[in-house]
Amino acid sequence: MAKLKTNKRGSGDVEIKNAAKTLLANIRFLDVDNPVKTIVVTSSIPNEGKSYVLQLLCEAIATSGKTVLLVECDLRRRTLASRLGVHARHGLYGVLSGDVTAQSAIVATHTPNMYFLDAEPNIPNPSDLFASHRFALLLEGLSKAYDYVLLDTPPVTAFVDAAVLSHLVDATFLVIRENFTRREQVRNTYDQLSKTGGKISGVIMNYCKYQSGDYYYSYYYGEQDGGSAPKIQESSSSTGASEPEKKPKAAHHPPISQRKPSTPLERSSSGDTGWSSDSMDGSYSGGSSANAVGFSPALSPRAEKSSNRRSI
Repeated sequence: MAKLKTNKRGSGDVEIKNAAKTLLANIRFLDVDNPVKTIVVTSSIPNEGKSYVLQLLCEAIATSGKTVLLVECDLRRRTLASRLGVHARHGLYGVLSGDVTAQSAIVATHTPNMYFLDAEPNIPNPSDLFASHRFALLLEGLSKAYDYVLLDTPPVTAFVDAAVLSHLVDATFLVIRENFTRREQVRNTYDQLSKTGGKISGVIMNYCKYQSGDYYYSYYYGEQDGGSAPKIQESSSSTGASEPEKKPKAAHHPPISQRKPSTPLERSSSGDTGWSSDSMDGSYSGGSSANAVGFSPALSPRAEKSSNRRSI
């Protein structure tokens, strides 16, 4: 699947959005008969970029014309409100306690069709809150009101919240930061989610090497090499008049046209996915660059063969 360079400064904005749309397309085709509506996005350890990936996915859903609700379920480290630039007066705990309605707690974001349900600070026993019958009923009601409901959770190895929530939703995705997360941590996360009955649907690779054809981005978003097509000179037979033959000038040659600069989005297009045999620290590796978002359909330790082979 597509893997992209992510640059939060905006230089790779087109590729970031396209990869998020590719991820959304994969989610839509996970189960055509029973479409995925509620999703948990989590990670094994902190600083793998799960909240950033979640935001990109929500924006891709919203720009496709579907309504999406983003719920803050990382109650110990709330970051979504500052990322989205929205702040609500009420939150998740107020809705579950019956103090306010869900409609009054949910706020609109700056992206059309994208909504946000924040959580209050210092909520005691978050895992018990998510395991309650009230939360299950709330999630069921939200899934009927919105096309998609996405939950941001804490890392699995840090807290049990994601494992509790994973069996309540239609799909659970694990964000893995390449050359950062150790393979043993990924295995432990997978085992923990499986034991709780979580529906683990795939892996989202982050900070990984971009893999795509540069030609297509150059074709659609930049200039192709080679310049413009040569002009077609009409022959004398088609115009009906002949022109006198011109002798070439002896001591003058036209300047050689220089090659037009290619698109600045130049990057490597080769790289392996899966477990890196060259990784000495045991980290999960899908390439060797920085900042990328991609989609892998399953946790598989099988490495793909490299596309760069020496020709015989």
